[in-house]
Amino acid sequence: MKKSIKKPTIVVDLTNIESYKDVQFEFIRGKAKAGYPLTDQEINQVVSYGAGLALDTIDSFLSQFYAVSVELKDKKQIKKAIKTIESMLHPKTPWYKKVWNWMKKPFVKK
Repeated sequence: MKKSIKKPTIVVDLTNIESYKDVQFEFIRGKAKAGYPLTDQEINQVVSYGAGLALDTIDSFLSQFYAVSVELKDKKQIKKAIKTIESMLHPKTPWYKKVWNWMKKPFVKK
């Protein structure tokens, strides 16, 4: 009996390439579509490629609205800006959640 082994081919589309990172991404994408397992390094490259695209998109979007940069020289203004950003990132927890967490504190293992 003759067994024929079929090797999957990797198809890479290089028509819309703008940088070397696009080439790396397309080769990794072709490898994944062909069914080959990806290494940790390749996965990290895909994640960094996606993060770079997201940051570029955000920068291009924000450049439409904010053409002026602001320079803070006063220490009070800097502290106020940092406090405002921190409050936006970590919103204040409601009072009832604080009370509930305080009540269940003795019963929770650490």
